[in-house]
Amino acid sequence: MKRFCFVNMVLFFLVLAFISGCAQQEEASSEKTERDTKIESEGNNDSFEPYNFEEHLTISMLTTGSPIPYEGNPVFELIEEKFNVTFDIQYYDRGDFEEYLSTLAASGNLPDIWRFGHNDPRMFSDWAERGAYYDVKPLLQYHPDLEAEYPTWAWEILNPPGHYYGVPEYRLQTRNMLAIRQDWLDTLGLDVPDTIDEFYEVAHAFTHQDPNGTGKNDTIGFSAMGLFSEDGTAWRGGAFGLAREWKDIDGELVPYQAQLDELTEYISFMRKAYEEGVLDKDFMLHTDWRDANERLSNGIAGIEYVNPNSVHEKEAVDVKEHDPNAELTFFPPPAGPEGSRTTPTRSSFFKKVINANVSKEKAHRILAIYEWNITDGYEITRHGIEDIHYTVHEDGTVEKLDAWDEHEPASIGTNLIRGWNELHRAYWWLGEEFEQNLAAHYEMNEKYLWEDDNPALISETNVKIGGQLDAEFEQMMTEIVVGRRGMEDVETAVNRWLNDGGQKIIDEMNELYEEYKATRS
Repeated sequence: MKRFCFVNMVLFFLVLAFISGCAQQEEASSEKTERDTKIESEGNNDSFEPYNFEEHLTISMLTTGSPIPYEGNPVFELIEEKFNVTFDIQYYDRGDFEEYLSTLAASGNLPDIWRFGHNDPRMFSDWAERGAYYDVKPLLQYHPDLEAEYPTWAWEILNPPGHYYGVPEYRLQTRNMLAIRQDWLDTLGLDVPDTIDEFYEVAHAFTHQDPNGTGKNDTIGFSAMGLFSEDGTAWRGGAFGLAREWKDIDGELVPYQAQLDELTEYISFMRKAYEEGVLDKDFMLHTDWRDANERLSNGIAGIEYVNPNSVHEKEAVDVKEHDPNAELTFFPPPAGPEGSRTTPTRSSFFKKVINANVSKEKAHRILAIYEWNITDGYEITRHGIEDIHYTVHEDGTVEKLDAWDEHEPASIGTNLIRGWNELHRAYWWLGEEFEQNLAAHYEMNEKYLWEDDNPALISETNVKIGGQLDAEFEQMMTEIVVGRRGMEDVETAVNRWLNDGGQKIIDEMNELYEEYKATRS
């Protein structure tokens, strides 16, 4: 009981601190707006010099991932000297990112820039409404190369009309592709599958016809990351006509949870695969596509998604540890009954946001660094500094040096801002053939983009209860797949989702959708 009271006291004071911090931020934001409005109203005159770097600035940055060596790192030193800044970098890589940001806001310690790297438009909009982000749109006239780097839709997504809160960060939407054990196909005399039926036949053979020649029951067809994840559902759910999230059907947005016919086909397919041992028995436990991917790396699964950027140094290498003769072939997603093919497609909600409380001078300095990072500095924060991170031989070939792995210039560039280049990781030392193959993979994937027809609209009911509804929905569907419920419960799950709040979500979304279309007609 004492612990309960103490926890609630702590939460009470945190809430008070947060409200106070937000009030201070709103007041500071108001002062900043008045100051910047005054500067703008003085007429874009020649007295303002956005590229004047005489004043030394410290720029604090919050990013995710593992820390990059800072002291003695020549890439950091080059950038800091060029722009007369010192970086103060914090790394954070835990799931409760929003809670962590709230704690920073409550204590008045939000950094100057941070990465909004979550597929959660609600979170971005909430913080925008709090006045947390600097509107960079008025400043982009001074940074035309930065503005031109990203398509207009990437600037506009999640933002209210006329405002750019944050700089878009490129995220390749159709990155991952299907890989299949070519040596297993050869052993069994099979071809690369083209349709969903052929896919199942091959996966079934991989499970039951001893493709690795061990004489044991130690292989499966494929794994999965749950039933409805973006990465996990794509080639299956999309093939049966399911929406990625929302699909425009006759002018109205329909979520996959309401697509009874398509769900019935999809769940029937997965149930059969589970019953016949073709599907990984632990599929429901995977929370990341890499969890399922390990089944391929470990020589257990014959088909799985891979990242084209890294397959040459990961899965293609890992699988040979289990079988030296292992070979991977990459192929398009199988065609469903109506010919639909869909590849894993990730949202593009990533942005680098600037704290609303920074001065206009600091905001320009940050944008100048971003602009340099995707123009003159692009190859430096990708390949590093010549003769430190790589060397060019007389025949023109490039050799990576050990310092590249130590100083991580490509990670530094990514932590600043990602350029809009799908071949960012086609490093010079990997050669032209690698770059050409990578380009071909991405060209193939782009054909099968799994569109989400929702233009980042947010239902308030979905914010409040959508997560719980979806968790219960997937739980019921999983129980059907593993045989704890009958197929008739697919309709039960759909009706329960609709009756418990799903229909209200659909109604709210379509009201917003009509408003959205009206403003763009």
